[in-house]
Formats: sequence, C-alpha cells, structure tokens
Amino acid sequence: MSSSDVHVVFLYNKYSKYSVNAIVATVDTLKGVRVNLVENLEKMVEISYVVRTRGYKCIAAFSLLTTMLATNGFYAKLKDAVGKLKQMGCITVCGGPHASGDPVGACLYFGFDYVVVGEGEESFKELVLATRDNLDPRNVKGIVYSDHGKIVYTGRRDQVDLDRYPPFPYWRGIFNPIEITRGCPYGCFYCQVSYMHGFNYRHRSVDAVSFYVEEFLKKGGRDIRFVSPSGLAYGASSAPKRGVNVEAIETLLQAVVKIAGKYCGRVFLGSFPSEVRPDHVTEDSMKLLKKYVCNKAIIIGAQSGSQRILKAIGRGHTVGDVLNAVEIATKYGFEPHVDVILGIPGESEEDMRETLSLAKKIVELGGKIHLHHYIPLPGTPLGLKRPALIPLQIRKDFARIVGMGKGYGKWSEQEKLAQSILELHYKGVIAPRA
Repeated sequence: MSSSDVHVVFLYNKYSKYSVNAIVATVDTLKGVRVNLVENLEKMVEISYVVRTRGYKCIAAFSLLTTMLATNGFYAKLKDAVGKLKQMGCITVCGGPHASGDPVGACLYFGFDYVVVGEGEESFKELVLATRDNLDPRNVKGIVYSDHGKIVYTGRRDQVDLDRYPPFPYWRGIFNPIEITRGCPYGCFYCQVSYMHGFNYRHRSVDAVSFYVEEFLKKGGRDIRFVSPSGLAYGASSAPKRGVNVEAIETLLQAVVKIAGKYCGRVFLGSFPSEVRPDHVTEDSMKLLKKYVCNKAIIIGAQSGSQRILKAIGRGHTVGDVLNAVEIATKYGFEPHVDVILGIPGESEEDMRETLSLAKKIVELGGKIHLHHYIPLPGTPLGLKRPALIPLQIRKDFARIVGMGKGYGKWSEQEKLAQSILELHYKGVIAPRA
C-alpha cells in the first residue's frame, strides 16, 4: 500500500457486529483500502496509532446502539477514545441506529467528524473513497457534521438496493443471519427501524439470498436464519393491510431448502432473530412454515394486552389478533413465544393488568411470554420519554409466570438500562437539550 491509501479501523464487538459486517462488505474490496476489525476501544486506539505512524490515512469507524452507551460507562470511554483518535489525525465516523436517531449528540458531545444518518452502505463507501482520493467528505450525501458548532446535514439520499450490497463479507468467512427485508410500513412509536430504514419494504432477491446461503453452507455453516423487520414480511407490499405474500415466501423457502439439503443445513424462519406480527400468523402462513422450516417456536410480537396502548404506539393490530395467532400457531405444532413490553410511556396500571390477563390466556393456550421493558430510543416518536412505573403487584404476577417456566426475559435489566439512558440524556450525552 502507498501512503495515499487508507486504513479503516472498525470497532467490532458483540453489540454491533451485524451492522458492521454489512458496512465492511461495502469497502473491504476497494482498491487502496485496508479494513481492520478491532474488538475494543483500547485496541482501536493502538491499531490506529500504528497506522498513522506508518504514514497511512486512518478512518476510525463506529456503529452504535443507544444501549451500548448506557452499559458499563462505555460513553465516557468512547468520548476519550474519539478524542485520542482525532488528536493523532484519524477521521472519526459514527453510524448505526443511535447515530441516526441522535446525530447532533454524536457530533457535539462525542466529537465525531462525520455521522452517517440512515442506511450506511453508500454514504460510508463514498466517504472512504473521498478520503482515499483527497476529496472533501462533506460533499457526501447522508452525513451530518459540525461546522464550528453549527450542525450541517448534507441531505437525504436514495434508499439502498439490497441486491447491490452483500449482507456480510463472506470472503472473510464472516457470516450472520441474512437480511432479506429492510424497512417497515408500520412505524411503531418505540422502534427505530422505520425511522432509520424507511416506511417501505425492500426485499433481497431470491437469487441473491440463495447465493449467500450457499456461501455460508460451503464454509461449514449449518443453521440458516434471516433478518427482517417482521419474519413473514418477505415479498409483501408496503401497504400494511395487504398482509403476507405467501407465494413469495414459498418461492424463497423452496430455493433455500433445496440448497440446504445439499449440505445438511437447517432453515429457520419466524424465530430468532426476527419476530412475526400477530396479524401475519394465518392458516396459510403457518401451513407454509410447517412444510419448510426447522424451528419449533414462533416468536410473535404482541407488545401489549391493552387495545388503548396498541393504538397509542401505532402497532396496527388488535389484542384479538394476538390470541388468534397463538391459537393458529399452536394448531400447526409451533410453540408461540409472545413478546410483551412493560413500562411503555403513558401506560396505566389498568393497561398493565390487561397485558397480564393476555399473558395468562397465552400460557393457557400453550404459549410462553417473552418479557421486555420499554427502552427509550432517540429518533422515535416516543423518543426519550420516561417509562411508566410498574406497580409491585404487577411485577409479582409476571414473576410468578416466569417462576412457572412460562415466561422469560431480561426485563429487569432493561428497566435499569432505560433509566441509565435517561440519565445520559439529562447529562447532555444523548440528544442534548437546548
């Protein structure tokens, strides 16, 4: 490599590796660009120092989740690392869900040179090329930067065509669940997905998905899983009421299962890491999954047993849809695992009792409850609103469900995490207030 070339040093850990994999795949094969994956901040500063002392350009790149900042004092360590990286002449770039939801905080508090807002494949690639070629990165669309304290946004760019970009750098032997759909038309008020990726579904083609499935299996992988805003959204129209495209899902599963059969692979859909909307659980969709997939459980996103709360957070389904989904999933031999969220802003004790009542009915029907606590996230309609307090008796009743082996989840840890996020907001770390 020549001194005009650029090293990109990524923070690469368990919290962000899926999103980093997608961005690595866009720049890893560019001429004059070398990619380094580093597991912690200390190592990142060390590697970047070596890069700079050898005369190379350096981009230090981060993909952040809001929850990362509130874990083990990471925000303070990050601020310190960014300062050191800038001091040695590295260009610092931040992307991911947190950066998209709070680009101002990322610029003003942490001091990142550039913040990528929304989908990062094209913006980050152009930023790297501009650095390599001695061009001005401020001409790249889709980024935010601070000009002497004034926040500048270079403008929205077109949405990414998934088929143009690999979901991971498979040539490195790096894999993760394959993203088959991006964007979501529902825009639930607590979730960052629609506000980062858009309100329309975009689907990776069957041919493209098949290619990555085979690459994964050829390298010794076995269990094929998918990333989607909803597990049964593949091929669906962005008009929410149009429901499931059973034909498109079957075309995908037929192709994938055929490839998996050559390598003794297993196919999972409707389970980790992508839940299913309750109104997408139909006789046809469950019959289809029963025919092709290996998972025994179906993860169903209910979120609340209160119709008032479901409407208030924009879920677009009813409590009846949840019970119907549980009954249908059970009918076809799946164990329903139903997500519920406690502490949603504006939730009353009566709302929580309705969620508890729903949970008990789900257990009676043969399902399990996956308990969550509301997490305040910048860039969503609920934003950084304070969670509702959960009465002691409600806690005890849900704990009883867990104790029976009919519920699980890290909701108590998430409750503490939510408070930590709000404290960072009040300190001016997250979404600084004027």
